[in-house]
Amino acid sequence: MPETIEHFPIPELMPWQTLQWQRLCAQWRAGRCPHALLLAGQAGLGKRAFAEAFSALVLCEQPRNGQACGSCKDCRLWQAGSHPDFLRVEPEKAGSPLKVAQIRQLGDFVSRTSGRGGARLVWLAPAEAMNINAANALLKNLEEPAASVIFLLISDSPAGLLPTIRSRCQSVTFPSPPEEVALQWLRNHGLDEQLARRALILSGGAPLLAAELAEPDLCEVREQFLRELTSVAEGSTSVVRAAEHWEAPSEQTSLEQLLQFWQQWITQMAQLRSCDLTGDTQLMALLQRLPGVGEESLRPLFSFYDHLLQARKGLVSGANPNRRLLLEELMIRWARLFAV
Repeated sequence: MPETIEHFPIPELMPWQTLQWQRLCAQWRAGRCPHALLLAGQAGLGKRAFAEAFSALVLCEQPRNGQACGSCKDCRLWQAGSHPDFLRVEPEKAGSPLKVAQIRQLGDFVSRTSGRGGARLVWLAPAEAMNINAANALLKNLEEPAASVIFLLISDSPAGLLPTIRSRCQSVTFPSPPEEVALQWLRNHGLDEQLARRALILSGGAPLLAAELAEPDLCEVREQFLRELTSVAEGSTSVVRAAEHWEAPSEQTSLEQLLQFWQQWITQMAQLRSCDLTGDTQLMALLQRLPGVGEESLRPLFSFYDHLLQARKGLVSGANPNRRLLLEELMIRWARLFAV
């Protein structure tokens, strides 16, 4: 009896990825595909699925309509996670760094001949999770590319990569889609108009992240965190108590995600103040507590945003800070923004 291989569908392209797909596929068909591609853009735009769909296309024996057929032997091997010419490199667990030992294993993969007689692909994400030793190990592979090997580096924060790595990759940039395109996609996935709009704002215009943020459990965590930050700003909750409340890991969210929520709220506050708009009542209340008026009052807010950004970069790169101390430091800075 032949072995049964469990079938997983080839990822579908998102409506806002058509231009990038057409350009990359045209290069591939013309035999001009670069040996290293950097798929860059904020989280929640479907870059990983795009890289998987392209990998499946390159490995497919009989592409149809410009995409992998999903039924040939190569597609079945890819779907089963056992294609000899496809290597997926990612952290051992979410939020962990990519280790140098994982990158050094690439040497064996790229040095051997193709198992199926075609191209070989390395799918690596998130690329910015490499520490300096891992990045240098990857650089050696990029400097001396093996024939028929394509590296697909996926990054939400390409600035966190070594310039020497970025310079050896062709960038494929993924901007946020037009608002109506994103909203239509969210409506098609079951979100009502009001929830879709609010989640899209919180996500910074990234539809997949918006859909994740709209999940009831995550919505509740996010709302609780904003209420806590509001209490700290008002002085009704101490920094120590707030940090203690949020230091323990949660099944629904991580410290990195909490800081991302915080950044998103600051971005919205800056937009509301600079454009003289109205928005979320909680954010409007926080804005009214900020000392000063006009854009001048936003400078401390921008400075605090930079602190959040650096903290998130440290977490993504594999730093393991004391969660309580980090939250206390950030909340002290946050409370000072509203001190009169």
